[in-house]
Amino acid sequence: MLKTLTLTAAFGLTVAAAQAQVDTVRASTLPPAQQAEKLYNSGVAKYNSKSYRAALLDFDKALTLRPDFAKAYYNRATTRYELKDYQPAVEDYNQAIRLDPAGFTSYFGRAQAREALGQTAEAELDYGKVTEVKPDYAPAWYYRGALRFEKADYAAAKADFDAAVKADPTYAYAYHDRASAERKLNQFPAAVQDYTKALSLQPDLLPALLNRAAARRRAGDLKGALADYNAYLDKKTDNPTAYTNRGAARYEAADYKGAVADFTQAIQLNDQYAFAWNNRAAANLKLEDYKSAAADATKAIALNPQYAEAYLNRGHAREMLRDDQACQDWRKAAELGLEIGTSYAAASGCGPE
Repeated sequence: MLKTLTLTAAFGLTVAAAQAQVDTVRASTLPPAQQAEKLYNSGVAKYNSKSYRAALLDFDKALTLRPDFAKAYYNRATTRYELKDYQPAVEDYNQAIRLDPAGFTSYFGRAQAREALGQTAEAELDYGKVTEVKPDYAPAWYYRGALRFEKADYAAAKADFDAAVKADPTYAYAYHDRASAERKLNQFPAAVQDYTKALSLQPDLLPALLNRAAARRRAGDLKGALADYNAYLDKKTDNPTAYTNRGAARYEAADYKGAVADFTQAIQLNDQYAFAWNNRAAANLKLEDYKSAAADATKAIALNPQYAEAYLNRGHAREMLRDDQACQDWRKAAELGLEIGTSYAAASGCGPE
């Protein structure tokens, strides 16, 4: 969901002001409030044409003439946000809120700026204020839900996404992120349903295909998961994670050759992807290609020396290759947290170190 910062519509000029535009003597004697309004309207037009620096100058001048101009503070804040001047934007939103406490858009804008500054707790409070002032404003629920999701409060995040889709039943991103919260809560059928709804509303939301595939895998629907991975990779072929995930699904479906092909494609796209190297090692073990499995696990370990699963897989490959270093690999896997490595070492008759 793109941020929904908008500028307040410009006021129309009075008849007197329109006449003054062609009378240079009278134009210079416009009352300050009308001059501020004229500059404000000019700033809005410049903002809408993305001339942000020029818009900022107009809003500066308008506020010099009229320091209590709440809309000018709001729009200058929005302009500063576009310029990534987030702290000055927060200060302008503060002024807009002081002058117009009922203006929910200022709270929302300040939340966005605070989030950009990494002030997530303060941003969450501001989004909450918007939900109080205007409960039917779906983006406030959505963005607060996203913040709660990021701090692993998945139940609270889901409640916010529930409110977002209630306020706006066409909000594709809210359905998508609610599905992600449901996945974290192990509610896989509900997650699949919400990803499906998001895709029906926004068919080009490709991450929903990947995430629905993951939910289907967790629910045991490998056929459905593979269909989603295929649909995604038909449209986007440069994502190594997608190939790795389809490879994992193929592995689970005992299609080990297909899994190797996918892990290989992931490695070709990113040869620093330790996860893909280790997964290909596991698939090669299933294909009894022990030499390749050992080489792949060794590469994974070179990329990540703390990769316990890679030591375990290399231990299996070395055992089948009659390599005494298998015992060393299993012990290392156990040292890194995979206790099963100790069991393999004991079962294979590995002596003391």
